[in-house]
Amino acid sequence: MTSMNDVHRISKKPLKTEVFRGFCQPADFIVAFPAFLHYIYGMSNILDYIVWRGDLSFEESAFNEIDALILCQISYLNFDGLLADGDFSKKVTLSELAGLFKKSADFEKRCDTGLLINRLTVKLMFDAAASRRFGGVGVTGYVSIIDLKNEEQFSAVTYLPQEKMNFIAYRGTDDTIVGWKEDFNLAILDEVPAQKDAVKYLDKAMSVLKGSFVVGGHSKGGNLAVYACSKACETEKKRIELIYNMDGPGFSEKRLHSQEFYSVIPKVRSYYPHFSIVGMLFDHAGSYSVVESDESGIMQHDPFSWHLLGCRYVVLDGFDDTSRFFHDTFNTWISQMPPEQRETFVETLFSIIQATDARTNSEIEQNIVENSVKIIRAIHGLDPELKDGLYKTLKMLFHIAHKRLPTFAELFERSELRNNARNAGIKVRSAAGKIKERAGSISRR
Repeated sequence: MTSMNDVHRISKKPLKTEVFRGFCQPADFIVAFPAFLHYIYGMSNILDYIVWRGDLSFEESAFNEIDALILCQISYLNFDGLLADGDFSKKVTLSELAGLFKKSADFEKRCDTGLLINRLTVKLMFDAAASRRFGGVGVTGYVSIIDLKNEEQFSAVTYLPQEKMNFIAYRGTDDTIVGWKEDFNLAILDEVPAQKDAVKYLDKAMSVLKGSFVVGGHSKGGNLAVYACSKACETEKKRIELIYNMDGPGFSEKRLHSQEFYSVIPKVRSYYPHFSIVGMLFDHAGSYSVVESDESGIMQHDPFSWHLLGCRYVVLDGFDDTSRFFHDTFNTWISQMPPEQRETFVETLFSIIQATDARTNSEIEQNIVENSVKIIRAIHGLDPELKDGLYKTLKMLFHIAHKRLPTFAELFERSELRNNARNAGIKVRSAAGKIKERAGSISRR
C-alpha cells in the first residue's frame, strides 16, 4: 500500500509534434506563440487543452488522464430528460447532447451548477462538443438518483471515445446536502448506497457494452470508481484498463487490505491538488501524483484550477504542509473514535444543518444570516447528552490537532525550502516572460 508520504511522479514528457497542428504559415505560429508558451509552461487548464488538442482524434492521440478529467467534469451537469435513463442500447454524441441541453426549456436552471461546481462546466461541455476530439464521442447509460430517505446521491454516465473503448464517469458530490451526508456516512457504514449502485452500474454496463473499460470520477466519483472496480468479478476486472481517481476520498484500512482491492491497485491512478482536503479523507492505495493548482485552499479541489503540460498534469514534489497535517489529524481522530460515537457525531451534525430546511448548499448560502440563526438555535436545542457528545468529539479533534502541530523550527525549515524553490521558479518564469514579450513584439510588426 502506498504511503501518503511517498510521491510517484509522472514525468513531464516532451510535447508531441501534433500540438503544432493548425499553424499553416509561420506568421500564424508567431501570433499564437505567447499563448503557446502559456500552454507548454504548464499554466493552462482543461479549457486550454480543448483549444490546443481538440482537433486531434483519439486514433491520433490516445485517451489520457486529461480527457478523463474533462469527461468527469461534464458528468456533473444535469442531463435528466435528455438521455434515456440507464439505457445502454441508446446513445447520442456529445455534440448532439450539447444541442439538446441548449434547447431544453429549463436551460438556465441546468446552467446553475450550484455553489460548489464551477459554472465553467457548461462552457467546457460546449467547447468539447464543438471539437473534433470530443464532438463525436458517444454518450449512453445516464443515471441520476437523489434519495433523501436512503441518504443517497448517485449519478453515472458512459462515454464511448472509440469503438470497443468505454469510459465510465461517476459523478462526485454535488450541491445537495444529502450528497454531503452520504460522504460523512463513509466514516460509518461499510458500504454507502452510492457505492452499491456504482457496482450495479459497472456490472450492467459490462454486460451490454463490448470492449475495454476505463473508469473514473472526481471527488466522491473517484471513490466510487475504485470501489466498483474492486467489486467486479475476475472476468470483468480483466476488461478494466485503468481507474482514475481525481481527488476522491479513500477507504478504511480494513477494506484496502482486502484481496478484492489488491487486485485492482495496479490499475489505479490518483491525482490530488497541492492543497487537498477531500482526497485526504481516509486511506489510499496505488500510485498518485500531486498536481499544481492556481487556486488557494480548498478551492484547489476545482479541476479548472489544475495545471496541465501537453496531455499530462504539472506535478509537484509533495503535498502542502496543511494537507499532510489534515490527513494525519483527521484520520487519527476517526480511528480513535468508537463506531457508535462516529455515528452519533455525524447524525447530530447533520440534524443541525437540516434545521435550516435547505436541500442544497446554495440554499444555505443564499439565506446565510437566517440559516445561521437556525443553526445556532438547533445547537442550543440539542438534547444535553447529544450536545455533550458533540463537544467531546470536537474536543478530541482539537487535542489531536494540537499534538500534531509542527514546531517553530520545523516551520522555519520548510519555509526556507519553499523560498529556495520559489526563487528558482521565478527565474524560469522570468526567462519565459522575456521570450513571450519578444514573440509578442515580433507579431505586432
